[in-house]
Amino acid sequence: MNKSAAGVPSALLVGGVLTLLVAINPVSTDTLAPGVPALRDYFGVSTSNANLVFSLYVFAFGFMQLVYGPIADRFGRRPVLLVALILYCAATLLAAVAPTFEALLIARALQGASASAAPALARAVIRDLYGVDGSRRVMSYVMSAFGIVAIIAPAIGGVLVAWQGWQASFYFCLVYGIFTVSAVLILLKESRPEDAPTKLSLRTTFVLYARLTPNPAFALNCVSNMLMYAAMFVWLSGSMLVIVDGYGIPVEIGGLFFAFGSAGFMLGAGAGGRLGARFGAPSLIMSGSLIAIAATIILLILALSGIRSGAAVALPALLWMFGHGLHYPQSMAAAVAPFPRTAGAASSLIGFYQTCAGAVAAFIMGAFHDGTAVPMGGLMLVLSVLALVAYAPFYRRILRNQTAT
Repeated sequence: MNKSAAGVPSALLVGGVLTLLVAINPVSTDTLAPGVPALRDYFGVSTSNANLVFSLYVFAFGFMQLVYGPIADRFGRRPVLLVALILYCAATLLAAVAPTFEALLIARALQGASASAAPALARAVIRDLYGVDGSRRVMSYVMSAFGIVAIIAPAIGGVLVAWQGWQASFYFCLVYGIFTVSAVLILLKESRPEDAPTKLSLRTTFVLYARLTPNPAFALNCVSNMLMYAAMFVWLSGSMLVIVDGYGIPVEIGGLFFAFGSAGFMLGAGAGGRLGARFGAPSLIMSGSLIAIAATIILLILALSGIRSGAAVALPALLWMFGHGLHYPQSMAAAVAPFPRTAGAASSLIGFYQTCAGAVAAFIMGAFHDGTAVPMGGLMLVLSVLALVAYAPFYRRILRNQTAT
């Protein structure tokens, strides 16, 4: 490992750059979410087709993580990040000026393909710099800080859409991308471990993925993480359809309600960072799932009672995202930690699985949307329950096997 990376520049500045990288995904999705109803009407497409701006983005985002991780293990984190971020800026500009819906979808796919390098390699850098034990703590703090960005993004998106239309959200993402490129260029030093792989081949890469996927520690955390991530994408793609489209709330106000979810995630991730060392990752993962289940039950009760207000959606979402904030950093770090030499590949693989699940969830949400919060709450409840069921019966056995080896 490049020992100077942790100290020059300061750890605080490095943490800021890592936060920018991790936050590029919610910036690229949350600022657009308030504009989906307007985008749908602008191009004259159906709700399920309009949600393809999320599905294609995350499919490309997930697939390209399979590529970026091994490349960064071979050539270094910093150069791969710089190239990908420059491509992200170009794709974002193309999306802003897209003349047709088909052109917008192509630009969104390119945007997702390039954006995926940022969080995948940020997680690898965290593992490089802070090791197995420190990575869980640092990941929670970074995710808590990124939650501030995620809170602001939908509120900004709502104001921009109300002011200048859905295209304005892409111009905001372009400015964010340029700023992030500059931060990486100036502040982020190379952290690739000295014993990382020195050769790169497609066959070797997929053999590595085939070996990682069935690893019990990886699979246990990955499946639970993937299901919760899919539930989060149900909220992401469905909340503004419910609040703005179904309940008739102005888009700029809807963006503020949407931000409640991000606030919950920030609080949950921050709490996880403080409590992780005391209670351990399994306790936080299961607690996060249980809180998420309770929140979606509340959301469904309010929706089935006929309460059609933004608060009836946003307040349960704040609680759900608090649970997700406890769950996500811990399950992510636990999945990557056993693989120090191939942290980039492990991070990319779990990113691929979670974003593919999110893409499917977004499309299903668009197909089942009926103007109420019932389909959204029902899907989130099922996925949250599955996340707990996939983890709780098995984690003790996995921990015993890790201790034995």
